[in-house]
Amino acid sequence: MKAKLVFSDWHKINFDYCLESIYGTEEGNELSLTDFHSGSTFNCEIDLDPQQEEDLKQALKDKCVPVFYISVSEDVVEKE
Repeated sequence: MKAKLVFSDWHKINFDYCLESIYGTEEGNELSLTDFHSGSTFNCEIDLDPQQEEDLKQALKDKCVPVFYISVSEDVVEKE
């Protein structure tokens, strides 16, 4: 299924490995000066089985939107 990723917010992983918004913080403001700010849109494609696609389409009809974050393997991110 082709879709658009619409950027929502920057989050940081806290000490409990939970995501916390950094909206309004110095770090969040700095990151939001890039192409990654609220409303930025990116093309993507996700693989869904027929049931998942049906479930997603129904949720969207009901004005419910999923929110995703990007997870990449550590070898993709340069280590300092």
